[in-house]
Amino acid sequence: MYNLVPAVGEINGLRSNYSYSMISGERREFGSCDMEIENKKAEPPPHIRGDIARAYMCMNWAYPGRGIISRKNKKLFEAWNKVDPVDKWEHERSLRIEAIQGNKNPFVNYNE
Repeated sequence: MYNLVPAVGEINGLRSNYSYSMISGERREFGSCDMEIENKKAEPPPHIRGDIARAYMCMNWAYPGRGIISRKNKKLFEAWNKVDPVDKWEHERSLRIEAIQGNKNPFVNYNE
């Protein structure tokens, strides 16, 4: 459940399975939502980048050898993890998932 989050359907559909990246400029196609999608790349809003990084890092940790994170994205996600640290809600969400699922996301629970 750590990798499941609510999303705006239209934006999620347009993002498809494009990899995350930093996109130059600030093109705003979705009103006040700071999500950018361009050239098969997606850049989420700054306040959620760390959450995304930690979800991917958890999946990569839980399922080793499956190529969940590319080498390029590994560096990006490490940077996002540092720039957008775990906040109260992400920590609480992680505790709730742990209570249901029975395992921790070590990138949230031990990243404080």
